[in-house]
Amino acid sequence: MLGRLILLFTLVPAIELALLIRVGGMIGVIPTISIIVFTGVLGASLARHEGLRVWIEANRSLQTGQVPTDQMIEGMLILLAGVVLLTPGFLTDLTGFALLLPPIRIALRNYLKKRFSNKIQVHGFPEGTGFQHDRGFGQRPEPPQGFDSSRHEKPQSDKPDIEIIPQDIDEDKKQ
Repeated sequence: MLGRLILLFTLVPAIELALLIRVGGMIGVIPTISIIVFTGVLGASLARHEGLRVWIEANRSLQTGQVPTDQMIEGMLILLAGVVLLTPGFLTDLTGFALLLPPIRIALRNYLKKRFSNKIQVHGFPEGTGFQHDRGFGQRPEPPQGFDSSRHEKPQSDKPDIEIIPQDIDEDKKQ
């Protein structure tokens, strides 16, 4: 693993530098720098858009009582895409833009889930806590024994108190 990381952090920058020098020699320094800046700005904008879309999907999953595991993995991939896009270079830009494409991101998400599913174990709550594990992953647990629900206020509706929609986020940034 360490060997792969050393190769990644030495070989990729060397290839990127060679490509930048080659392209700079072909089209000039100013156009090359312009391309790097343009792809960084475009990538940040696309990462923000895709991140917001995944955030809304995660919010919907939470409202239905499901754990948003797919959205969390996609969110990490979008974050990785944003970091890679901010790194100057053509290969890193290509990788970052590829990670922002939903079909590629979904395929990579499914690969990662399959690859790491045998390494992740879901454990229930310890005995005596009153929470049951047999309801399945992502389900709400039963309240503990002795819990008196009559002493607690029940929600007036099934809707959440706060719902984030894209318009709210844009309006907050304007203020």
